[in-house]
Amino acid sequence: MHRNQFLAAVAGVGVVAAGAAAQDAVQWRVEDGGNGHWYVRIPRNGLNWVDCQPIADNMGGYLATMTSSAETNFLVGNVLNGEPAVIGGIQNTTAPNFTEPGGGWEWITGEAWAYENWHPCCGDRPEPNNWSIYGAENWLTTYADGTWNDGPYNVWWTTTMLIEWSADCNSDGIVDYGQILDGSLEDTNANGVPDCCDAGVACSCPADIDGNNLVNGIDLAIILDKWGTNGGKDYPNADIDRDGTINGADLAQVLGSWGPCQ
Repeated sequence: MHRNQFLAAVAGVGVVAAGAAAQDAVQWRVEDGGNGHWYVRIPRNGLNWVDCQPIADNMGGYLATMTSSAETNFLVGNVLNGEPAVIGGIQNTTAPNFTEPGGGWEWITGEAWAYENWHPCCGDRPEPNNWSIYGAENWLTTYADGTWNDGPYNVWWTTTMLIEWSADCNSDGIVDYGQILDGSLEDTNANGVPDCCDAGVACSCPADIDGNNLVNGIDLAIILDKWGTNGGKDYPNADIDRDGTINGADLAQVLGSWGPCQ
């Protein structure tokens, strides 16, 4: 793909992704027997498999992994909606059994490859079959029914990608992406990662600007030193309320949180 085409495609996916993720992301809830993760299917906009993963990364997620029949059934019923998609499986070309169509498959997350759901496909050529005029089929896609196909690099036959979020950067037992969606954690730069985690501070103690688990004179000094700015590259987290300027509102949060972080 030409560089300008690539940049245009990424820009297009970004616009669509932001709207799709905010409106259509679905959680497989723990109380329903799920893992608490969030999923969304968005247009691939002509990007090949390798270029899809950075899109997922930039949204704070990854190309989804389908590691059980229960997860597959959930995704088929609630996210795929009858559309095939690019997902996060890849064939490791350094694996001893790589030359076999079913050999060397891995999840990009490092999860165990303990479940398979290959499509029976085409008579004597069931998936995975390396059967393509477009070159080696080392990348994983789904059929509309959630069964798998080993696809070529350009995954020409599917127009969407399936993205999953599982990160819990503040270790509170809740997937961050859901807290971003419900507004309990801020993500002002829309990268799918809570601002507190980007800044390296406790999400429960945003006034701890220097990250020592204590709100004290050091944090107050930073506020006063960076007053009227956005904190610059050294202390962007001093703009605690993320309104673009360090001011009285940020000072009030420091004074109101004085002492050890709870």
